[in-house]
Parts: sequence; structure tokens; C-alpha cells
Amino acid sequence: MADTPFNLLKLPAVFEPSVYASVVYDSDPGIAAPNNRYLLTGYFTAGYQAVSDVPVRVLSQADADVLFGPKSMLSHAYAAAKKQIAVGAEVWALPLTAPSSGSAQVINVEIVAEPALGVLGAGTAALSADTVSLRLRGRGVTVGFKQSDDFATIATAIETAWNKLSDAPATIGRSTAALTLTAPHKGDFDNGAVEVTFGSAGLSGVAAKMGTMTVANAAGATGTCVISDGSKSVTVSVTNGDAATATGTAIVTKINSTSLKIRAAQPSSPTGTVTLFYVNGRPVRPLQVSSTETGLSGQTVTDAVGTAGVGVPTLTTALANIAAMDDSFKAWSLFFRSTTELGSIASHIVAQAAPQVGKGQVAIFAQAVSYAAMASANLPASTSPRLDAYMRFVTLLAQCSPNAEWELSARYCAAVAAETYVSRSWNGLELIGDDIAPCPAIHPADRLSLDERNAAIGTYHTAPVVVNSAGRLAVSWGGNTYAPRGAKDGKLVKLSTTLTLDYFSYDLTRYLASLFAGKKIKISGQPRTSNAVTPNGVKAAVYRWCVRMDEADLFDGAEKARDAIMAAVVLSPTRLDINVPWTTLADLDILAVSGLAG
Repeated sequence: MADTPFNLLKLPAVFEPSVYASVVYDSDPGIAAPNNRYLLTGYFTAGYQAVSDVPVRVLSQADADVLFGPKSMLSHAYAAAKKQIAVGAEVWALPLTAPSSGSAQVINVEIVAEPALGVLGAGTAALSADTVSLRLRGRGVTVGFKQSDDFATIATAIETAWNKLSDAPATIGRSTAALTLTAPHKGDFDNGAVEVTFGSAGLSGVAAKMGTMTVANAAGATGTCVISDGSKSVTVSVTNGDAATATGTAIVTKINSTSLKIRAAQPSSPTGTVTLFYVNGRPVRPLQVSSTETGLSGQTVTDAVGTAGVGVPTLTTALANIAAMDDSFKAWSLFFRSTTELGSIASHIVAQAAPQVGKGQVAIFAQAVSYAAMASANLPASTSPRLDAYMRFVTLLAQCSPNAEWELSARYCAAVAAETYVSRSWNGLELIGDDIAPCPAIHPADRLSLDERNAAIGTYHTAPVVVNSAGRLAVSWGGNTYAPRGAKDGKLVKLSTTLTLDYFSYDLTRYLASLFAGKKIKISGQPRTSNAVTPNGVKAAVYRWCVRMDEADLFDGAEKARDAIMAAVVLSPTRLDINVPWTTLADLDILAVSGLAG
């Protein structure tokens, strides 16, 4: 009875008819507990206790702050993950050293006069009392200022409040009224969106400048200048011979007549220089704001909206250290989207999933770029090995999410690792935050359209992040990057299928080892002792395992699979090969209702 799928109720000698029940507190349905570890990858601050490239278990936020630094990427990723799932998963982190030869991202916020009708303001101080909020990926400060406070005074108040943040998402600097936000680490990674909001929406005469677009030379031919704010774009038509001032004026007019998350103004006597402003309540990544000129033959538009981070992590030593571990991680959260580094992770995870090692793991990363930028990069098809050839990778498209990309993937990984129902569908997963680790919604004007969401799923194997009816971010489609070849392998595109098949491998190998380790194979005749087993005996045990999985709603139709189970000695007299159809349940993605009017 050792391998029966049933727990038998132990009763004393009773004879009176009745229904008896009890609770077995130290048991489970007979299946192994799923792997509940997840791995957060990220940079840590130099001088803290973590050892670069060595995975470490993190037990609390205080532990994360001591190991990585309270302002570090890893400490903030841990905060995001724990807001998603407070208990139920084992958190590990992979601290990486930021590239020493790289540079850190810098974003500009300058306190200036409010423009009027596309013309720069001439004021130097506030016309009335007001408040201003400065936030980066939902974290930040709100300060008040008085009538007649000059712009440098307002900027100083912001700087002072920001420097009191124990977990500031960037280092603030100031020169008179010009503020800079410098990312906590060197490197090319997303550090989230900036939001600058004035309580009076500009009536106090104060605004925040983002940067400039400078037009030079006359157009030598008719063409276009396309202005993008990171989610949407507008096209400015330029005619052959248009001066820089004419093109600059056209840019200001076009930007201000749309719902872009930038505003524009120029001097009352145009110079060709366009000043860009933050829009109240509209998180924006200034470095995604750009102009692209086509066919202007000599006329140029130069963008000055901050400094992009440069540099990528070195993964060789870290991956070697992880490969040497016996433990595996159910889900990895990645913070980079460079094809070389994604390819290195893909090669590692695929190799570690091979039967000799048997580590079933998935990697999750997010993109907060526009749909057009995601489609252009097409990361599932651009890495080597290609991500769309495997089920082990999940990429999210969170167009214009205020959060950093790695804060979103950290939340998803935490949810995956903590889930006890292995086959859970991940459609509609809510991403959760609070005031400590915010997870703001995407502004309505910046959300993906229905057509873009469907194309992201069907064409680019990318899961859209949307805002649900409760006003929270949610993963609309719980899929992976795998490109199916037809209906036969259609279920393989879902993350739930990947996790279920990994669990089947984990549980069945341990189940069979517990029954047959040390046994002898008997081909002719029946075993006379417990020391031997026949192929049919193994086949029967595999079927009982299928029944157990079926009873847990992990296997779809154990009885139907019974005759397809095979066990035989094929290659070697000491090797018994087993074939078993692993039929998983399918996610209920679509309910298609046809209402027939009578």
C-alpha cells in the first residue's frame, strides 16, 4: 500500500454505521511540494555586504538593505516582490556589479516659468502659493512653495526633501533651479518614469522643463519630422526651404494640439529651439522622447532630454556559480533586455533544464517601451538562442508603466514562486504595490490599444500589461515566448503548461526513485521478492502516478492515457525506458458566446 494514491483513515474497532472524518495534519495529496524559490537579478551598491556574482537568500527588507544598499536596484526589486506576495516563497538575489566603464542615466527637471499658448514665460518666481510633486517610478516627494518664491528656492525645497528619502530611486543634484536625477547604478537599464505635477496645474506660474529640441538649417527638401513621447507619435510636415524657425514653430504647434505627455514652447521671437515641458499627472521617460527626421536634406533636429545609461552586466561568473548549485529557481527576474545578455541567460536555462541536470526554471523580463519599439526589437526572435523556440521565457509589454521594468518582473516572479496550484492560469494576474513600493497604473492616454494587445500576443509572443477594472496593473495573457507550430502544440504557449510539465518531471522522477531504486529488472516471469520489478510493474506504477496527478487537476485524463504508457528494455539491459503521455489541462482563455436573438 506504500504507493497508493489514498490516505486511509485510521479508525479503532467500531461497528456502528455512521460517517467518520478526521484531518491528517502531516500529509498532502501525495504529490511533492512545488519549488518555491525565485531569483531577483540586479545591481547592488558598492561597499555593502553582498558578494558580487554569488546568489544569496534574502530574509527581510532590512536584510536586503544591509546586503545591497537601501537605494539599490536589488533592494527595490525585493520591496516590489514582497508587496506582491508577502509569504509563501523563498527569495534569492543575484547581486551584480555595475559596469565600471559605463555611465549612469541622468534625467533633467528644471523649475521655470509656465508657458502660455506655446510661448515661453518670462517670470522668475511663483505668482501664487502651490505644491509640486516629483516622482520617479512612483517614489518621490511633494513640497509646497509660497507666492514670490523664486525658481531656485522651489528647486532647493525639492532637493532638500528628496535627500531625506532613505530609499530614493535616484541621486538628486541641483544647479540654481535645474535638478538632475541620476540612476543609482551605471548601465543601460530602465529606471522608470518621471512625473512632475503642480497642484494648481500651472496657475501659480511655475512649470517643469524636461529638455529641448533644436532645429538647425533650412530644409533642403520636403520631408517629415516625427515626434515620439515613448508611446504615441505625431508627424510634422516640412516643406522644402522651411527655415529652422518655421520647423520649430510647426513642432510646437503639433505637440500642443495632441494628447502627448509632453508640452512645448518657444521664445516669442522663434529661434528654432523648442523647450519641452512635463505634463501634469503624466509619467514620462524623457529619454524615450525623440525626433526623427526624414528627407529634410540638411535640416536637423537635435534632442537634449538627458543622458542615457551605458553598459551591460557581466554574467559569466554569476552563471557559473548558479550552475554549481544543486538548488534551482522556479522563476528568474531579469532587469536587462540586451540581446547578448538575454541569449546568455537563455543558453544557461535551457542547458540546466536538460535531463542530466533537470532544473526546471523560467525567466521573466518586462519592456516599458512603446508597442512600436517592442515590435521593432522583437526580442523573442532576436536572441541566440531564439527565445521563441522555448517555453522557458516570459516577456511583458508594459507600455509607459511608471514602474521600472524590473519591478514588474520581480512581482510576477514572486507570484509564480509562491503559487501552490502548479497549473494555475496566469491570465489577469494583478501586480500589487503600496506607498512603500508603489505600482501605479498606466495613464489612460498611454495604454495599449486592443489591436496592439492582440498583436503583441499573437505575433510577438509578448504578454501585455493592462489596467484592469479595479484600476490596477494586470498581466492580461499568461503566456510565454514559444512560437507554436500548430494546434497540436498550442497549449505550450502558456506559462502554466511550462510549470506543470516541469512539475511532472520533478515529481515523477522522485516517485519512481522511491519505488524502484536498487531494484533488479526481471524480463521473463514475475518477481518472487521485492528485489525485482518487471516493465509491466513500472508501467502500473506510472499509471498510478497519472491518477494522482489527475486527482489534483494537473493531468487531463489518466484513464485515457493508460494504454499509451509504455515501459521496456530497449537500449541496455540495465536501462528501462518509459513513455508516458503528459496531457496537461488547457487554460480557459476565451469563452465565445453567440447570442441567438429570437
